[in-house]
Amino acid sequence: MFKLLDRIEEWTCVTMLFFMAMLAFVNVIVRYLTVFSFSFSEELLVNLFVWITMLGASIATRKGSLIGVSYLFDRMPPSLKKLSTAVFVLCGVTLFGLLTMHGIDMVKSEFRSGMTTYSMALPMWIFGMAVPVCAFILILRTIQRGVHEWNDLSGPQTGSCPEVDQR
Repeated sequence: MFKLLDRIEEWTCVTMLFFMAMLAFVNVIVRYLTVFSFSFSEELLVNLFVWITMLGASIATRKGSLIGVSYLFDRMPPSLKKLSTAVFVLCGVTLFGLLTMHGIDMVKSEFRSGMTTYSMALPMWIFGMAVPVCAFILILRTIQRGVHEWNDLSGPQTGSCPEVDQR
């Protein structure tokens, strides 16, 4: 299941980034050659940037590439590393859980009020969905990363099968 989510995250980011680059490029060319511009482009680019940022944070969490305090972590004894990994996961799940709940409330509010974007007149909740959806994915990725780091710190298990060891 995580492999499918990996591919969806990465291809969504690639597609959005490509679309954003093309839209910005075309808008610059049109503005340069004419007196017109695509008024909706800035609004769309900003909202897509939110999606890419949130999905990028999820990808970085999965890969263990988020900015961290590795200088201190690398110098800790293994038992303290395990404790700090557990604290990291707990804090991350709490943060992203709160962000998910806040995002759901925000989307509900945007949906109930019928808010639309200024230039495109699209419902705001469509773009607001980036917060709860990606925050929930970040919860999954934080747990996934924590389990991965915990297993790495545990190292190879010796003597895990008492029946074999007694012979």
